Amino acid sequence: MRKRKSYPISWSTIYSLGLLPAILVWGLAPSFDENVVIFTSIAVGIIWVFISRLAINISKGCGIIGWATGWSMIFSGCVHAFLSTLGYSDLPIVIAFASCMAVMLYLFEYRNIKPPFCHQCILKRGGIRERHLLGDFSRYETHYIVRLTLMGAFLVTLLAGVLFLIGIKRQSPAGRYFYFYFPLGLSIAVIIFEVVRRLLIRQLFESHERKSKHFVDNHDEQEMDYFFTVIRVMIIGQEKIFLIPNKGDENEFNSGKGLDVPIHRYTDYCSTQEEEEHIARKIIQEELDIENPDLHHISSATAEHSWRRVGQYVLFIPQEEQNKLTRYNGRWYTIEDIARLFHHNGLYPLFKETYARFYTVVNTARTYYSNGKRRYPIRGYKPTFSLRGIESSGIEFDDPVWLYVSRHNDDSFLYRINKWIRKLIARSKSSSNCCDA
Repeated sequence: MRKRKSYPISWSTIYSLGLLPAILVWGLAPSFDENVVIFTSIAVGIIWVFISRLAINISKGCGIIGWATGWSMIFSGCVHAFLSTLGYSDLPIVIAFASCMAVMLYLFEYRNIKPPFCHQCILKRGGIRERHLLGDFSRYETHYIVRLTLMGAFLVTLLAGVLFLIGIKRQSPAGRYFYFYFPLGLSIAVIIFEVVRRLLIRQLFESHERKSKHFVDNHDEQEMDYFFTVIRVMIIGQEKIFLIPNKGDENEFNSGKGLDVPIHRYTDYCSTQEEEEHIARKIIQEELDIENPDLHHISSATAEHSWRRVGQYVLFIPQEEQNKLTRYNGRWYTIEDIARLFHHNGLYPLFKETYARFYTVVNTARTYYSNGKRRYPIRGYKPTFSLRGIESSGIEFDDPVWLYVSRHNDDSFLYRINKWIRKLIARSKSSSNCCDA
Protein backbone atom coordinates (compact mmCIF):
# COMPACT_ATOMS: atom_id res chain seq x y z
CA MET A 1 0.00 0.00 0.00
CA ARG A 2 1.31 3.42 -0.95
CA LYS A 3 2.52 5.48 1.97
CA ARG A 4 1.29 9.05 1.71
CA LYS A 5 3.71 11.81 2.54
CA SER A 6 2.64 14.53 4.96
CA TYR A 7 4.04 17.80 6.29
CA PRO A 8 2.64 17.99 9.83
CA ILE A 9 2.57 21.21 11.82
CA SER A 10 3.84 20.59 15.35
CA TRP A 11 5.28 22.69 18.15
CA SER A 12 8.80 21.61 17.20
CA THR A 13 8.47 23.19 13.75
CA ILE A 14 7.22 26.56 15.06
CA TYR A 15 10.62 28.09 15.79
CA SER A 16 9.29 31.41 17.11
CA LEU A 17 7.89 29.52 20.12
CA GLY A 18 11.39 30.06 21.47
CA LEU A 19 10.11 33.53 22.43
CA LEU A 20 7.67 32.10 24.99
CA PRO A 21 9.83 32.74 28.10
CA ALA A 22 10.22 36.40 27.12
CA ILE A 23 6.47 36.66 26.58
CA LEU A 24 5.91 35.18 30.03
CA VAL A 25 8.31 37.57 31.74
CA TRP A 26 7.05 40.64 29.90
CA GLY A 27 3.45 39.72 30.64
CA LEU A 28 4.05 39.27 34.37
CA ALA A 29 6.65 42.02 34.89
CA PRO A 30 4.18 44.88 35.53
CA SER A 31 2.52 42.86 38.31
CA PHE A 32 5.62 41.77 40.23
CA ASP A 33 8.43 43.34 42.18
CA GLU A 34 11.51 44.35 40.20
CA ASN A 35 13.81 41.92 42.01
CA VAL A 36 11.41 39.05 41.29
CA VAL A 37 11.42 39.96 37.60
CA ILE A 38 15.23 40.05 37.50
CA PHE A 39 15.59 36.69 39.25
CA THR A 40 12.88 35.12 37.08
CA SER A 41 14.50 36.42 33.90
CA ILE A 42 17.91 34.95 34.77
CA ALA A 43 16.55 31.62 36.05
CA VAL A 44 14.16 31.06 33.14
CA GLY A 45 16.89 32.15 30.69
CA ILE A 46 19.31 29.51 32.01
CA ILE A 47 16.67 26.79 31.80
CA TRP A 48 15.65 27.86 28.29
CA VAL A 49 19.23 27.78 27.00
CA PHE A 50 19.54 24.13 28.05
CA ILE A 51 16.14 23.26 26.57
CA SER A 52 17.11 24.89 23.27
CA ARG A 53 20.35 22.91 23.14
CA LEU A 54 18.35 19.71 23.53
CA ALA A 55 15.95 20.61 20.73
CA ILE A 56 18.14 18.97 18.07
CA ASN A 57 18.01 15.61 19.88
CA ILE A 58 14.51 15.62 21.39
CA SER A 59 12.30 17.21 18.76
CA LYS A 60 14.60 17.42 15.71
CA GLY A 61 13.70 21.09 15.56
CA CYS A 62 15.80 24.24 15.49
CA GLY A 63 16.58 25.89 18.82
CA ILE A 64 18.29 29.07 17.60
CA ILE A 65 15.42 31.43 18.56
CA GLY A 66 15.14 29.82 22.00
CA TRP A 67 18.92 29.89 22.42
CA ALA A 68 19.08 33.61 21.62
CA THR A 69 16.06 34.29 23.85
CA GLY A 70 17.57 32.44 26.81
CA TRP A 71 20.94 34.18 26.64
CA SER A 72 19.27 37.56 26.12
CA MET A 73 17.19 37.02 29.26
CA ILE A 74 20.28 36.05 31.25
CA PHE A 75 22.27 39.02 29.98
CA SER A 76 19.47 41.57 30.45
CA GLY A 77 18.72 40.25 33.95
CA CYS A 78 22.38 40.50 34.99
CA VAL A 79 22.77 43.98 33.50
CA HIS A 80 19.61 45.17 35.21
CA ALA A 81 20.72 43.68 38.56
CA PHE A 82 24.13 45.35 38.25
CA LEU A 83 22.61 48.74 37.41
CA SER A 84 20.16 48.40 40.30
CA THR A 85 23.03 47.95 42.76
CA LEU A 86 24.50 51.20 41.43
CA GLY A 87 21.22 53.01 41.86
CA TYR A 88 20.24 53.06 38.18
CA SER A 89 17.07 51.03 38.26
CA ASP A 90 14.99 53.08 35.81
CA LEU A 91 16.35 51.38 32.68
CA PRO A 92 13.63 49.14 31.21
CA ILE A 93 14.80 45.55 31.07
CA VAL A 94 13.41 45.21 27.55
CA ILE A 95 16.10 47.53 26.16
CA ALA A 96 18.95 45.26 27.24
CA PHE A 97 17.00 42.16 26.19
CA ALA A 98 16.00 43.37 22.73
CA SER A 99 19.44 44.81 21.94
CA CYS A 100 21.17 41.57 22.96
CA MET A 101 18.64 39.57 20.93
CA ALA A 102 19.23 41.75 17.88
CA VAL A 103 23.02 41.42 18.12
CA MET A 104 22.95 37.63 18.55
CA LEU A 105 20.55 37.06 15.67
CA TYR A 106 22.52 39.46 13.46
CA LEU A 107 25.74 37.55 14.12
CA PHE A 108 23.97 34.27 13.38
CA GLU A 109 22.31 35.37 10.15
CA TYR A 110 24.86 37.74 8.62
CA ARG A 111 28.21 36.82 10.19
CA ASN A 112 27.78 33.03 10.29
CA ILE A 113 28.50 32.90 14.04
CA LYS A 114 26.48 29.95 15.30
CA PRO A 115 25.98 28.13 18.61
CA PRO A 116 27.60 24.69 19.02
CA PHE A 117 24.40 22.74 18.39
CA CYS A 118 24.19 24.20 14.86
CA HIS A 119 27.44 22.38 14.09
CA GLN A 120 25.99 19.15 15.49
CA CYS A 121 22.84 19.65 13.42
CA ILE A 122 24.86 19.98 10.18
CA LEU A 123 26.81 16.83 10.99
CA LYS A 124 23.64 14.82 11.70
CA ARG A 125 21.31 16.17 9.02
CA GLY A 126 23.50 17.68 6.34
CA GLY A 127 23.26 21.17 4.90
CA ILE A 128 20.12 22.99 3.85
CA ARG A 129 20.21 21.82 0.25
CA GLU A 130 20.88 18.22 1.25
CA ARG A 131 17.74 18.40 3.37
CA HIS A 132 15.91 20.06 0.52
CA LEU A 133 16.67 17.08 -1.71
CA LEU A 134 15.36 14.88 1.05
CA GLY A 135 12.14 16.83 1.46
CA ASP A 136 13.07 18.47 4.78
CA PHE A 137 11.78 21.86 3.59
CA SER A 138 11.01 23.28 7.02
CA ARG A 139 14.70 23.99 7.76
CA TYR A 140 14.57 26.88 5.30
CA GLU A 141 12.19 28.59 7.67
CA THR A 142 14.85 28.99 10.35
CA HIS A 143 16.59 31.80 8.50
CA TYR A 144 13.30 33.45 7.55
CA ILE A 145 12.07 33.51 11.16
CA VAL A 146 15.48 34.63 12.40
CA ARG A 147 15.38 37.63 10.07
CA LEU A 148 11.79 38.42 11.10
CA THR A 149 12.64 38.21 14.80
CA LEU A 150 15.77 40.30 14.22
CA MET A 151 13.66 43.06 12.68
CA GLY A 152 11.28 42.92 15.65
CA ALA A 153 14.13 43.05 18.19
CA PHE A 154 15.71 46.00 16.40
CA LEU A 155 12.37 47.84 16.31
CA VAL A 156 11.78 47.28 20.05
CA THR A 157 15.33 48.39 20.89
CA LEU A 158 15.01 51.56 18.83
CA LEU A 159 11.55 52.49 20.08
CA ALA A 160 12.19 51.70 23.75
CA GLY A 161 15.56 53.47 23.65
CA VAL A 162 14.09 56.66 22.16
CA LEU A 163 11.22 56.69 24.69
CA PHE A 164 13.64 56.18 27.58
CA LEU A 165 15.88 59.02 26.38
CA ILE A 166 12.97 61.46 26.18
CA GLY A 167 12.01 60.61 29.75
CA ILE A 168 9.15 58.10 29.55
CA LYS A 169 9.13 56.24 32.89
CA ARG A 170 8.31 52.58 33.29
CA GLN A 171 5.50 53.32 35.74
CA SER A 172 3.66 55.64 33.34
CA PRO A 173 0.85 54.30 31.12
CA ALA A 174 2.95 54.89 28.00
CA GLY A 175 5.93 53.20 29.65
CA ARG A 176 3.93 50.12 30.68
CA TYR A 177 2.59 49.80 27.16
CA PHE A 178 5.78 50.29 25.14
CA TYR A 179 8.21 48.66 27.60
CA PHE A 180 6.08 45.59 28.33
CA TYR A 181 2.91 45.07 26.32
CA PHE A 182 4.22 46.21 22.93
CA PRO A 183 7.13 43.71 22.78
CA LEU A 184 4.80 41.05 24.24
CA GLY A 185 2.21 41.66 21.52
CA LEU A 186 4.87 41.80 18.82
CA SER A 187 6.25 38.41 19.92
CA ILE A 188 2.79 36.85 19.89
CA ALA A 189 2.20 38.35 16.44
CA VAL A 190 5.42 36.70 15.17
CA ILE A 191 4.25 33.31 16.47
CA ILE A 192 0.81 33.69 14.90
CA PHE A 193 2.39 34.80 11.62
CA GLU A 194 4.67 31.76 11.55
CA VAL A 195 1.79 29.36 12.29
CA VAL A 196 -0.25 30.82 9.42
CA ARG A 197 2.80 30.77 7.15
CA ARG A 198 3.43 27.11 8.00
CA LEU A 199 -0.13 26.18 7.14
CA LEU A 200 0.13 27.95 3.78
CA ILE A 201 3.49 26.33 3.02
CA ARG A 202 2.09 22.91 3.90
CA GLN A 203 -0.76 23.44 1.46
CA LEU A 204 1.75 24.50 -1.19
CA PHE A 205 3.86 21.38 -0.64
CA GLU A 206 0.86 19.07 -0.72
CA SER A 207 -0.34 20.70 -3.92
CA HIS A 208 3.11 20.23 -5.43
CA GLU A 209 3.13 16.57 -4.37
CA ARG A 210 -0.20 15.98 -6.12
CA LYS A 211 0.99 17.58 -9.35
CA SER A 212 4.48 16.07 -9.46
CA LYS A 213 5.07 12.86 -11.36
CA HIS A 214 7.83 11.01 -9.55
CA PHE A 215 10.02 8.87 -11.71
CA VAL A 216 12.80 6.56 -10.63
CA ASP A 217 14.46 4.10 -13.01
CA ASN A 218 13.37 0.47 -12.52
CA HIS A 219 11.20 1.24 -9.47
CA ASP A 220 7.67 0.25 -8.77
CA GLU A 221 5.33 3.26 -8.69
CA GLN A 222 4.08 2.27 -5.25
CA GLU A 223 7.61 2.38 -3.77
CA MET A 224 9.64 4.95 -5.65
CA ASP A 225 8.03 8.08 -4.20
CA TYR A 226 9.32 7.66 -0.69
CA PHE A 227 11.98 4.98 -0.29
CA PHE A 228 15.08 5.62 -2.36
CA THR A 229 18.69 6.74 -2.25
CA VAL A 230 20.27 9.42 -4.43
CA ILE A 231 23.91 8.81 -5.38
CA ARG A 232 25.81 11.95 -6.44
CA VAL A 233 29.42 11.78 -7.64
CA MET A 234 31.75 14.75 -8.18
CA ILE A 235 34.54 13.92 -10.66
CA ILE A 236 38.05 15.40 -10.32
CA GLY A 237 40.89 14.99 -12.80
CA GLN A 238 44.09 16.96 -13.44
CA GLU A 239 43.15 19.67 -10.91
CA LYS A 240 39.80 20.30 -12.57
CA ILE A 241 36.20 19.31 -11.84
CA PHE A 242 33.84 17.98 -14.50
CA LEU A 243 30.37 19.57 -14.44
CA ILE A 244 27.23 19.42 -16.55
CA PRO A 245 24.20 21.76 -16.77
CA ASN A 246 21.27 20.92 -14.51
CA LYS A 247 17.97 22.65 -15.22
CA GLY A 248 16.47 21.55 -11.92
CA ASP A 249 14.38 18.65 -10.68
CA GLU A 250 10.63 18.96 -11.23
CA ASN A 251 10.12 16.51 -8.36
CA GLU A 252 11.90 18.79 -5.91
CA PHE A 253 10.23 22.01 -4.86
CA ASN A 254 12.34 25.05 -5.79
CA SER A 255 15.38 22.89 -6.54
CA GLY A 256 17.17 25.62 -8.53
CA LYS A 257 19.44 25.18 -11.55
CA GLY A 258 23.10 25.51 -12.56
CA LEU A 259 26.19 23.42 -13.17
CA ASP A 260 26.11 20.13 -11.32
CA VAL A 261 27.86 16.78 -10.92
CA PRO A 262 27.55 14.41 -13.93
CA ILE A 263 26.47 11.34 -11.93
CA HIS A 264 23.16 11.83 -10.16
CA ARG A 265 21.40 8.47 -9.89
CA TYR A 266 18.25 7.40 -8.02
CA THR A 267 18.57 3.86 -6.72
CA ASP A 268 17.30 1.41 -4.12
CA TYR A 269 17.12 2.61 -0.55
CA CYS A 270 20.36 1.96 1.37
CA SER A 271 20.17 1.33 5.09
CA THR A 272 23.95 1.37 5.71
CA GLN A 273 26.97 3.33 4.50
CA GLU A 274 28.64 0.16 3.22
CA GLU A 275 25.63 -0.69 1.08
CA GLU A 276 25.46 2.85 -0.28
CA GLU A 277 29.14 2.90 -1.24
CA HIS A 278 28.84 -0.52 -2.89
CA ILE A 279 26.03 0.78 -5.09
CA ALA A 280 27.99 3.96 -5.86
CA ARG A 281 30.94 1.90 -7.11
CA LYS A 282 28.60 -0.27 -9.15
CA ILE A 283 27.08 2.83 -10.78
CA ILE A 284 30.55 4.12 -11.75
CA GLN A 285 31.48 0.74 -13.18
CA GLU A 286 28.29 0.73 -15.26
CA GLU A 287 28.50 4.32 -16.51
CA LEU A 288 32.26 4.79 -16.95
CA ASP A 289 33.49 1.20 -17.21
CA ILE A 290 36.06 1.70 -14.43
CA GLU A 291 36.68 -1.50 -12.51
CA ASN A 292 38.40 -0.10 -9.40
CA PRO A 293 37.32 3.54 -9.11
CA ASP A 294 39.25 5.82 -6.77
CA LEU A 295 36.05 6.78 -4.95
CA HIS A 296 35.82 8.67 -1.64
CA HIS A 297 32.80 9.37 0.52
CA ILE A 298 32.02 13.03 1.36
CA SER A 299 28.75 12.84 3.27
CA SER A 300 25.41 11.08 3.60
CA ALA A 301 22.16 12.47 4.95
CA THR A 302 18.90 10.73 5.73
CA ALA A 303 15.43 12.25 5.72
CA GLU A 304 13.80 12.95 9.06
CA HIS A 305 11.63 9.83 8.84
CA SER A 306 14.36 7.70 7.20
CA TRP A 307 12.51 7.56 3.89
CA ARG A 308 15.11 9.12 1.65
CA ARG A 309 18.88 9.19 1.65
CA VAL A 310 21.46 11.14 -0.35
CA GLY A 311 25.10 10.11 -0.64
CA GLN A 312 27.79 12.52 -1.85
CA TYR A 313 31.03 11.12 -3.31
CA VAL A 314 34.14 12.31 -5.12
CA LEU A 315 35.81 10.28 -7.87
CA PHE A 316 39.44 10.88 -8.84
CA ILE A 317 39.89 9.89 -12.45
CA PRO A 318 43.30 9.47 -14.16
CA GLN A 319 44.06 11.22 -17.45
CA GLU A 320 43.84 8.05 -19.53
CA GLU A 321 40.24 7.49 -18.35
CA GLN A 322 38.97 11.02 -18.95
CA ASN A 323 37.83 10.30 -22.50
CA LYS A 324 35.01 8.22 -21.00
CA LEU A 325 33.33 11.42 -19.83
CA THR A 326 32.46 12.42 -23.39
CA ARG A 327 29.11 10.69 -22.86
CA TYR A 328 28.09 13.64 -20.69
CA ASN A 329 27.18 17.07 -22.03
CA GLY A 330 29.68 18.95 -19.90
CA ARG A 331 33.29 20.10 -19.58
CA TRP A 332 36.14 20.56 -17.13
CA TYR A 333 36.23 23.61 -14.85
CA THR A 334 39.18 24.99 -12.93
CA ILE A 335 39.06 26.10 -9.30
CA GLU A 336 39.02 29.72 -10.47
CA ASP A 337 36.04 29.02 -12.75
CA ILE A 338 34.12 27.38 -9.92
CA ALA A 339 34.94 30.23 -7.51
CA ARG A 340 33.51 32.71 -10.00
CA LEU A 341 30.41 30.60 -10.61
CA PHE A 342 30.02 30.06 -6.87
CA HIS A 343 29.67 33.80 -6.21
CA HIS A 344 27.46 34.43 -9.26
CA ASN A 345 24.90 31.69 -8.60
CA GLY A 346 26.10 29.64 -11.54
CA LEU A 347 26.22 26.35 -9.62
CA TYR A 348 23.37 23.99 -8.87
CA PRO A 349 22.43 24.74 -5.21
CA LEU A 350 23.01 21.20 -3.95
CA PHE A 351 26.42 20.97 -5.63
CA LYS A 352 27.28 24.44 -4.30
CA GLU A 353 26.66 23.21 -0.76
CA THR A 354 28.62 20.02 -1.30
CA TYR A 355 31.54 21.89 -2.84
CA ALA A 356 31.58 24.33 0.11
CA ARG A 357 31.78 21.38 2.51
CA PHE A 358 34.51 19.71 0.43
CA TYR A 359 36.46 23.00 0.25
CA THR A 360 36.19 23.52 4.02
CA VAL A 361 37.34 19.98 4.86
CA VAL A 362 40.33 20.09 2.49
CA ASN A 363 41.54 23.53 3.57
CA THR A 364 41.07 22.72 7.26
CA ALA A 365 42.93 19.39 7.02
CA ARG A 366 45.82 21.11 5.21
CA THR A 367 46.00 23.92 7.77
CA TYR A 368 45.41 22.19 11.12
CA TYR A 369 45.87 18.88 12.85
CA SER A 370 42.77 17.07 14.06
CA ASN A 371 43.26 18.55 17.55
CA GLY A 372 43.05 22.10 16.19
CA LYS A 373 46.77 22.90 16.35
CA ARG A 374 48.33 24.61 13.34
CA ARG A 375 50.51 22.68 10.93
CA TYR A 376 52.51 25.85 10.18
CA PRO A 377 54.11 28.21 12.72
CA ILE A 378 52.81 31.34 10.96
CA ARG A 379 49.62 32.46 12.70
CA GLY A 380 46.77 33.22 10.35
CA TYR A 381 48.45 31.58 7.35
CA LYS A 382 46.25 29.31 5.28
CA PRO A 383 47.47 27.49 2.18
CA THR A 384 45.81 28.33 -1.11
CA PHE A 385 43.08 25.85 -1.98
CA SER A 386 43.98 23.57 -4.85
CA LEU A 387 43.24 20.07 -6.09
CA ARG A 388 46.91 19.20 -6.57
CA GLY A 389 47.76 15.87 -4.96
CA ILE A 390 44.47 15.75 -3.12
CA GLU A 391 43.78 12.13 -4.12
CA SER A 392 46.98 11.00 -2.37
CA SER A 393 46.76 13.35 0.62
CA GLY A 394 45.00 10.80 2.83
CA ILE A 395 42.31 13.28 3.88
CA GLU A 396 39.12 11.58 5.06
CA PHE A 397 36.52 13.88 3.52
CA ASP A 398 33.68 12.44 5.60
CA ASP A 399 35.44 12.81 8.95
CA PRO A 400 33.26 15.26 10.97
CA VAL A 401 36.27 16.39 13.00
CA TRP A 402 37.38 18.71 10.18
CA LEU A 403 34.13 20.68 10.21
CA TYR A 404 34.56 21.09 13.96
CA VAL A 405 38.22 22.10 13.65
CA SER A 406 37.32 24.64 10.95
CA ARG A 407 35.61 26.68 13.71
CA HIS A 408 37.62 25.59 16.77
CA ASN A 409 41.33 25.86 16.08
CA ASP A 410 44.50 27.65 17.12
CA ASP A 411 43.42 30.79 15.29
CA SER A 412 40.01 31.13 16.96
CA PHE A 413 39.72 33.38 19.99
CA LEU A 414 37.50 31.05 22.03
CA TYR A 415 39.81 28.10 21.34
CA ARG A 416 42.77 30.02 22.78
CA ILE A 417 40.77 31.02 25.86
CA ASN A 418 39.66 27.39 26.36
CA LYS A 419 43.24 26.16 25.95
CA TRP A 420 44.47 28.75 28.46
CA ILE A 421 41.82 27.66 30.99
CA ARG A 422 42.73 23.99 30.52
CA LYS A 423 46.40 24.79 31.06
CA LEU A 424 45.53 26.75 34.18
CA ILE A 425 43.46 23.87 35.55
CA ALA A 426 46.17 21.35 34.70
CA ARG A 427 48.78 23.50 36.42
CA SER A 428 46.53 23.80 39.47
CA LYS A 429 46.06 20.04 39.63
CA SER A 430 49.78 19.47 39.20
CA SER A 431 50.54 21.90 42.03
CA SER A 432 47.95 20.22 44.25
CA ASN A 433 49.42 16.80 43.59
CA CYS A 434 52.90 18.01 44.48
CA CYS A 435 51.68 19.44 47.76
CA ASP A 436 49.84 16.25 48.60
CA ALA A 437 52.96 14.28 47.92
